[in-house]
Amino acid sequence: MRLAGIVATAAAFTAGCSFSGSGDRGQVVFDPRPLSAALVTSVADTVRLRGQEESAVVDCMARRGFRYEPERITVSARAVTTNPYGLLREEQARQDGYGVVGEILSGTGTRAPATAHHPTGWTKALEGARGEKFTLSNGVVLTYRPDGCAYQGREAAYGPGWNRLENELEGVQAAVMDQVENDGRYMGALAKWSSCMRKSGYSYDDLQAPREELAHDVDVTDGTDRALKSLGLRELRIASDDYVCERRVRLHDAVYEAQRDAEKSILTDSTRADLQRYQRLKQRALESAKRSTSGSPKPELPQASTTARHAERTPAPEGPAQGRHIQRS
Repeated sequence: MRLAGIVATAAAFTAGCSFSGSGDRGQVVFDPRPLSAALVTSVADTVRLRGQEESAVVDCMARRGFRYEPERITVSARAVTTNPYGLLREEQARQDGYGVVGEILSGTGTRAPATAHHPTGWTKALEGARGEKFTLSNGVVLTYRPDGCAYQGREAAYGPGWNRLENELEGVQAAVMDQVENDGRYMGALAKWSSCMRKSGYSYDDLQAPREELAHDVDVTDGTDRALKSLGLRELRIASDDYVCERRVRLHDAVYEAQRDAEKSILTDSTRADLQRYQRLKQRALESAKRSTSGSPKPELPQASTTARHAERTPAPEGPAQGRHIQRS
């Protein structure tokens, strides 16, 4: 496949490159993730859990007299392995860069098909009609529709209160990351990283800037294999230089230390109890998913089917964003 071709070329491109000057010298490189990565789920488990959710939605819609065809489940491994702060790992920098071109070549970066049109009754049954609000502990007000099968399906798959619990913990995770990125140790290391990158010919002020630049370049390229391959090689070179600078200024260490202190100040006994409950509910759902048989026939019911439902699985923030939105993988 074309992605493997890019990676094979990359191996030749980076052959002999030992990331000299990165300062690793056998040291353990931290890969800090908020809440000890409690909200991260492996690709395989994500597929199982989403299948469990979709099955619960099918059952809910059937009870209301509608046929619902589950979504085709696709999960990007990059969404799971990418560090939320934008930090790179050595192997990632060598083989995949930032994953921008790789997502395009693997087909996971393409646009989703348009949502099919359905009768009003079908849509109301799926998405709900009765809007309610609740305020998270970080002050974000969420609007949700608990009478919809999309919402109730997730509650059935994981347990009562799951939707709110997950959003609460995502709010905590966002608060931790915000505090880290405003920590003097992080800001100082980031400034040094930016200076290091400038010496290599780049003008980036933050870790997302290279990704944003490459995403723009993907949009304006002609989309041919040659153009993407050229852009992919450029991405690998930038990521390799990025990783060297991150290690040289000990950015991973700065994030690790700032995150440790942020979690000490933000996490409460109640939050820790929520994390334990979250993990229990997720594990229970996984065990149920593994026991389930996927080939059970569903009753034939009237109404059109769909291959793509409303993308909003969780309540949406009301008004201006009041904190980082964490994407679930």
